[in-house]
Amino acid sequence: MVEALTRLIELGGPVVLILLSLSVMGAAVVIYKLLQLRPYSTRRFVSLKEELPVSGSTDPIDEIAAWVRSSQGEGLPGSMIDNEASRLGTRFLSDCSRNLRVVELIAYLSPLLGLLGTVLGMIDAFRGLAVEVNQANAGVLAGGIWEALLTTAVGLAIAIPMTAAHSLLEGKVRRISEDLQDLLDSLLNQYDQPAA
Repeated sequence: MVEALTRLIELGGPVVLILLSLSVMGAAVVIYKLLQLRPYSTRRFVSLKEELPVSGSTDPIDEIAAWVRSSQGEGLPGSMIDNEASRLGTRFLSDCSRNLRVVELIAYLSPLLGLLGTVLGMIDAFRGLAVEVNQANAGVLAGGIWEALLTTAVGLAIAIPMTAAHSLLEGKVRRISEDLQDLLDSLLNQYDQPAA
């Protein structure tokens, strides 16, 4: 495995090294986000509509639901509860979305960096032919082109899963946002609000 990566870097040059570094960074962010968003299933939000959150929980959703319920019990005006619940929800969703831009950026940049590597490789291959005009042959040119196209293949191999991962994570955050809005609407409508 290490030998194959070393050979890949030798053939593709510094652009492949950059692409491989980006893929490691992107994979780390994707794994972190999957683990971070895992607890927030639709089932979890539905259960919070019906039961009180665990006392002393540090989970942001539990804290928001507990705050809404306790504020209603204290008789705070509905508009104040709604505004604060929205603010807390927005802050939570912002945390859920954090670092998704990194995955998106890697997905966009990888094919471009691969193309850059291809162009640089082609320039190098043709420059080599220009230097050895009298000894030019198709084998030298084909070898240079093969090595140059390798960077495009690596760039696409990174961009395709990163694009899919970004879409998956963005969909999860959107679903969490919808479930959170539904939960807050349910909690705010569950009790008769006192007149402000």
